Amino acid sequence: MGNSDPDEAATATTVSRRTFAKTSVAAGAAAVALPTALRGDTLTGAAPTAAGKVSAANRAALPAPRVSPPEHVIGYGGVGAHPSAVPATSTRKSYPGGWQPGRTIAGEYYFDEEHYLKDEAFLRESQWMFADVACRIPTAGDYFVFEYGGNDSVIVVRGNGGDVKAFHNVCRHRGSRLCRHDGDAVPGDPRLSVKQLGSNGSSPVFRCPYHAWTYDTEGSLIYAYGMQEDFDPADNGLIPCYLRNLEGNIFLNLSQAAEPPDFDEQVGGLRPTLEYYGTAELKVAVRQKYSISGNWKLALENFQECYHCGPAHKSLVTTHNYDMEGTPEQHAQRAASVRAWVKPEGQRNLGGGFGGGMGMGSGGGSGSETYGVFGRLNSGYMTGSVDGKPLAPLLPNIDDWTYGTRIAATRFFSYYAQCYDDHVAIARFTPRGPALTDCELIWLVHPDAVEGRDYDRDELMALWHITIQEDIWVVENNQQGVRSGSYRSGRYSTAETGPSNFAEWYMEQIVG
Repeated sequence: MGNSDPDEAATATTVSRRTFAKTSVAAGAAAVALPTALRGDTLTGAAPTAAGKVSAANRAALPAPRVSPPEHVIGYGGVGAHPSAVPATSTRKSYPGGWQPGRTIAGEYYFDEEHYLKDEAFLRESQWMFADVACRIPTAGDYFVFEYGGNDSVIVVRGNGGDVKAFHNVCRHRGSRLCRHDGDAVPGDPRLSVKQLGSNGSSPVFRCPYHAWTYDTEGSLIYAYGMQEDFDPADNGLIPCYLRNLEGNIFLNLSQAAEPPDFDEQVGGLRPTLEYYGTAELKVAVRQKYSISGNWKLALENFQECYHCGPAHKSLVTTHNYDMEGTPEQHAQRAASVRAWVKPEGQRNLGGGFGGGMGMGSGGGSGSETYGVFGRLNSGYMTGSVDGKPLAPLLPNIDDWTYGTRIAATRFFSYYAQCYDDHVAIARFTPRGPALTDCELIWLVHPDAVEGRDYDRDELMALWHITIQEDIWVVENNQQGVRSGSYRSGRYSTAETGPSNFAEWYMEQIVG
């Protein structure tokens, strides 16, 4: 866009989203222009197409916006089928509090502790959550702690046989945690006798700091003293946590049910994309943790639309092509061109595209709660970098530069991977409290890449490190706003299909 403004050339009867945002009309008075600093005129990237504008005269003739199925979630940038082209699916007549699909939810669901605890319990029982990448714990005894919600804690460890296992971080004696969460293995005062493992590291055993009950990496109780003659250590091992390893990505389900939810239904659709980019072979170049003072739903809603990208993400829209305006026909044509464009000579085409393959995951079966979207980068940009230049060697499975990117994500964004030809950036979102969400970004590169020679950590991180900080800003600001007594439920725009679907799922599955 630069400093040029295509909306200025619009006719008097043409009203675009940007023109509307730059003016206000009160009681028939003349429009008042907003300050340039609030208009986003300095943003760069692909300019919106004039053909996407809707005249005031024709606006009434457009079909009413309809909410797409929950499976048809859209990636960061709102890429996906145009809302008017997606059929409505919900046949439910009424929702709690009179809520209706296509509208935002009441503010209380974003801050009330009672609602949050219900959310937390539902997700604990029904969802597979991304914990980390398996290459973090390469050798027997390597472990890390995964925290969920206000109280849940899981130890993920590489067993002696090489398998990755998970156990609830609770001693079977009187419930103490075996590993700390703050990273410190020993209290600061050296005179104190208590010893405890930290939040990550390597150890052949897990020893409770309270009474010294000790467990091996298989979760078996191997030491406990002073117990009764009929006490059986075999019945007092650590409680296992459901775990699946998908192409080097570790997912956990914290349910105590006899059987966990269907993993392939929720996560299996990620497999083709993760196989294509070879995530099981890659290594961690850098990771960064972030704390978001906002409800988990606000964080996820924000990551499922790019209605905010123009005002909030200059760097992202300069690199990625997020052209959200246009007719359904133009979106379909753009999707077809992307599907044809993303297949480099001699390489597999995974299908999908803008609006293609959605709801089927990255090649997943019908009903899969994952999706994958091919997207293109702006002209002159080779990868997800601030300047468009390569950041690392091509990944092992990639033969040549495609100038594109692919998203692979679970429906509820516990796992979100933005895949490029030379690296993969993974985002993990984990609810921790009514107004607290953990976020961690992990950047993966070629297993043979050497820091300082083949990649620079700061340059590799830059684009998504900038983007997530901007997202934290807007989410925390949003959290403050929805707490106001003046907040009212409103309508999602046609560029917010993702959060609209998410809200419908939330109101029906959790609240309802």
